[in-house]
Amino acid sequence: MSDPRCAVLIVEDDEKLQGLIRTLIARETTSMDIASDGEQAIAMLQSGAYDIVILDLMLPKKNGLEVAEAMAALPQRPHLIVLSGIARYLGDRLPPGTLVLQKPFEIDKLSEAVQGIRASSQS
Repeated sequence: MSDPRCAVLIVEDDEKLQGLIRTLIARETTSMDIASDGEQAIAMLQSGAYDIVILDLMLPKKNGLEVAEAMAALPQRPHLIVLSGIARYLGDRLPPGTLVLQKPFEIDKLSEAVQGIRASSQS
């Protein structure tokens, strides 16, 4: 049986939230990278292969919507989980299939979301 864990890119500018997300999903991942701004995230997406992107919308340099647009141009688009307090106002601008967790979110929901994506990718 293959390893069901996956490669994740966390795009979040708040260092404390970065640490919380890393801790919550560590068991679900084979690798985890962090981008602290939108430009860095886009560069990482273009040079690496990720199964899941956990994305904040309010970012320095380029916002989360710009990151999501850049993801749409990738040959293989990762699954997208958006963590944001403003996502409800911008949901129609997010790619189809995006999972939105409204900030503040229940911490168990993020782990469950990553597990669900991982499980669906394995079947």
